[in-house]
Amino acid sequence: MRPSKYDWARLDPQVDALLAQGLRVTQVAQALEMRVQTIRDRLSYRRRAPRAGKKRVAPKLIDRRCLNCRAAFQVASPFLRLCPTCRAEC
Repeated sequence: MRPSKYDWARLDPQVDALLAQGLRVTQVAQALEMRVQTIRDRLSYRRRAPRAGKKRVAPKLIDRRCLNCRAAFQVASPFLRLCPTCRAEC
């Protein structure tokens, strides 16, 4: 992955401060001499980036019966309805 062109550790607090003042994203971009889409992309990334300390919970296994051969199996996804054997044959 390519390193970032910007030092976001330094820029994120500045962006937060400008947004807290009530400036629009376009005005924040102008104040920091950056493209508007760059600021929008960074804000979007920060919203969906996992926070430190939060662990992903493993999905619970669901007991199913295959729609093809009626064999019992466990699966993590609620969308899988065929056992691994039948899926391999498809």
